[in-house]
Amino acid sequence: MLSLTILWTLICAAIIIGYPLYLFNKSSYPKESKLDHEKNMGSNTVELLSFDIREQLPGWSFTLEVPQLTEEVLYNNPILFYLESENNCLKLPLNNAPMGYRASVYKNVGKVYVTFKSLKDGVSNFYVPAWHLSKLKILIIKSKDKRINGDWGAKPSVSPIHKNLTKAGINIHDYEDMLGYFSNIAAIDFKGHFIAKARPSRQRTAKKIFSPVSRPDHELCSTG
Repeated sequence: MLSLTILWTLICAAIIIGYPLYLFNKSSYPKESKLDHEKNMGSNTVELLSFDIREQLPGWSFTLEVPQLTEEVLYNNPILFYLESENNCLKLPLNNAPMGYRASVYKNVGKVYVTFKSLKDGVSNFYVPAWHLSKLKILIIKSKDKRINGDWGAKPSVSPIHKNLTKAGINIHDYEDMLGYFSNIAAIDFKGHFIAKARPSRQRTAKKIFSPVSRPDHELCSTG
């Protein structure tokens, strides 16, 4: 009789201790699942930023402060740059034979730098007229969908994004074609339209839009 009492006491103790633990673990599963879902959804995005650069021109270069270009983004995410002219919106770097210039883009932590050089010698500065260009658009590819980025294990500098998009019949140099393709795969996260103000000193650099991450030890790197 004593042994039965002891056994029953142990069973009751196990129930008293174990049942709350069971309820706690059960309630945590949906939360973890929801967090994982939100995390996965958050990664399937293409961030879009637009900068009005008309007040930066005429000029042979301009600088924009883009806080979204963090060190982590520069290392992990492909980034595409498009210049909008009076007729179209084309990917940087680009050669504009009719106008006679080459436009190149460089990126750093928190900054983007665009230059214009004459196609005649590739060295002389080319002053772009104010009527010719209107916007710089930036696409930060955060989606891990292989239809966009291919093998996500590759570094952005050797990312097969160009090859995969060409294989899909997408013209990477055509902004509208690119954006339409992206929108069918990932969420387009529009971060806003900003006006890049020219400074009173007439230096063709952008007025601060946000406070960028200051990393003077990082050199600008070409996207070409």
